[in-house]
Amino acid sequence: MRFSVIRLAAIVLALSTALPASPVLAQANTCRWANDNECDEPRYGGTGACENGTDANDCRAEASAWQRLMEAVPQGVRASLGSDTCRWANDRECDDINFGGTGACQPGTDASDCRALAIGGDETCRWAHDGECDEPGIGTGVCISGTDTSDCAPVAFLRNRSNTCATAFNGTCDEPGQGTGQCRANTDTADCVGRQRPTSARDHFFGHDDRQLVDVTQVPWRSVGLLHFPDGSCTATLIGPRLIATAAHCMEGDTSGHPKGYTFRAGANDDQDLGHAAVVGAVVAPDYRSESAPPGEGNGNDWALLTLDRDLGTELGYIRPYVFDKSDLTAIREGRFLVSQAGYSWDTGSHLSGHMNCQILTAYRDGSMIHTCDTTRGDSGSPIMAQINGEWRLIAVDSQFFDPQPPYPQMTSSHLAVDTRSFADALRRAGALQ
Repeated sequence: MRFSVIRLAAIVLALSTALPASPVLAQANTCRWANDNECDEPRYGGTGACENGTDANDCRAEASAWQRLMEAVPQGVRASLGSDTCRWANDRECDDINFGGTGACQPGTDASDCRALAIGGDETCRWAHDGECDEPGIGTGVCISGTDTSDCAPVAFLRNRSNTCATAFNGTCDEPGQGTGQCRANTDTADCVGRQRPTSARDHFFGHDDRQLVDVTQVPWRSVGLLHFPDGSCTATLIGPRLIATAAHCMEGDTSGHPKGYTFRAGANDDQDLGHAAVVGAVVAPDYRSESAPPGEGNGNDWALLTLDRDLGTELGYIRPYVFDKSDLTAIREGRFLVSQAGYSWDTGSHLSGHMNCQILTAYRDGSMIHTCDTTRGDSGSPIMAQINGEWRLIAVDSQFFDPQPPYPQMTSSHLAVDTRSFADALRRAGALQ
């Protein structure tokens, strides 16, 4: 899912342009944003719009302040922090496991990102005390790990945790120490920590994580798969013999109709799948744009239909699309329209997780809808399905984190999907809808 929040521009700029980098010793002003009176180097807590070492003039004050912070770290701790030689150094996220980091870096190679966690956290981020957690992994990611302590306190227990264990969501803690030990540490969160989630969490799941792992060998889950592309992955669904549906933003701006490097793995589970195919064609919403509109005013454009190079849907089965009729819209207004969703969430890895019997809250006239399914990053393009006359049908594709909407204004976001009303004509032209 993509973000739709007040600081979207800052977050996207920070997260999409700040590249993992080795220490940069040179001090230059070669960034396009240099000399604009704003520090844009991530190593000093800047916006991240520039690579380290390329916005020297603007970052002089921040560099001096950062040096003072590092000098204030007790000598013994400073020695353990080491250097910034990891490839993931200066990306804002602590990756040194000795200081509660992700473990992506060898101990002693991610000093700057781990400084604050090493001393128990502080409030040195420019976004501290704004009521929103901004640290990586548990918040927006515009702050360095451990520098937004007060705002992140309610969700700090989720730092570097996931549900990537193959036995996640089974009701038994399988982590070492407190559980059976069948899972690696921190990979069975729902079972070992609990399913309650603070309203301030990025992944708030409406207060409770209701997901479960689903059996990808069974209908309809066998028709859901991982869509891999050069810089990441989304979820997609077989809706015809060689047609899949996903979100437009998963196409990374490629509207050529001939995407390169995209593959679809139906029923993916770890390294296995039920079948895979290459993407050889695409129809992307012609009016798609990355910016979100106000509710009901143009968010129904985040859809894409992709053509595969083989009849994978004939082999495994596919989910036929369904378009709301008047009685369905009445049922939605009355709170009676239930759906189910399944996707490859960021925290479950290559295991398909789903939320059964969630609710459509609002169906807007622009072909978008707000729902209560527990979706997060990685679920982009995932199917929202309903049983119509005993058959599973595709209702919508998941789209984005949206601004909070009733009846949950206290949450950090609402969940928006694009339903088939938005792309019914394209479905008909593709032969997927009568």
